[in-house]
Amino acid sequence: MQRYSPGPEGVLITNRIRKIPRRSSFGDCWREAVEKAGLPKGTRFHDLRHYYASTLIAANLNPKSIQRRLGHATISETFDTYGYLFPDDEDLGRGAIDAKIEKDLAEQSRNKKEA
Repeated sequence: MQRYSPGPEGVLITNRIRKIPRRSSFGDCWREAVEKAGLPKGTRFHDLRHYYASTLIAANLNPKSIQRRLGHATISETFDTYGYLFPDDEDLGRGAIDAKIEKDLAEQSRNKKEA
């Protein structure tokens, strides 16, 4: 998007004359691109959106930020669609106290050696 400006009506995909492509011609180009990229046959254009969303979730981005990036009207829409990909509270909290205590003990030990 940084290299090319959106086409008519703000669309990102246009044909050579910057018009909205016909669905059939886009499909032909998409299948060719999938093959050249070595993606599995049957990969849909919409699969890129799910890949993008799952990558943002795996990077632990704030869910509200993900909602905005995907253009969802509500956070509920984001969680209803991708909620199963977010780590649950148990996953997020597991080891947090142990890591904090370990860090604090190491700092105390370092401070005693310096004193």
